[in-house]
Amino acid sequence: MRFLDRFENYAIIVLLSLMTILVFIATMARYVFFFPITWGEEAARYMMVWLAYIGASAGLKRGSHLGVEVFVSSLPKKWHWALDALRYLIIIVFNVLVIILAAQILRNQKATGQISPALEIPIYYAYAAVPFGIGLMTIGAVQKLIEAVATRNREVVATKGQEG
Repeated sequence: MRFLDRFENYAIIVLLSLMTILVFIATMARYVFFFPITWGEEAARYMMVWLAYIGASAGLKRGSHLGVEVFVSSLPKKWHWALDALRYLIIIVFNVLVIILAAQILRNQKATGQISPALEIPIYYAYAAVPFGIGLMTIGAVQKLIEAVATRNREVVATKGQEG
């Protein structure tokens, strides 16, 4: 799984760097040299979409997503693992539904042969970010679910060891 973590990190770095450079060059070309790069805005938009979905997956693994910490903190510590497990189960179910629906949309787009206006690439390349990023997020949620259950098992074993 470290491979996926490294992939996400490098993809985020590369996409953000390329997008920043492209937007800077396109802006300079348009307003300084009066030579617009017509495909620059569209390419930057598609990079941003890919960046957002890959970044969402990385954020899940780092625990950067919003949560209701006040609610979790008000419960006894022994129940935190159960809330974590429930949260990751809900994320997994939701993500699987999104992947199924996104795959249907991609099939339809591929069948119609729709292309992007400026880049003239198949439009499903841009939309593929959804199932790809959500798939990465699902893998991360499964990892976190396993960690939550493993944490609970370690706590149970430690408690039994103290009693015996």
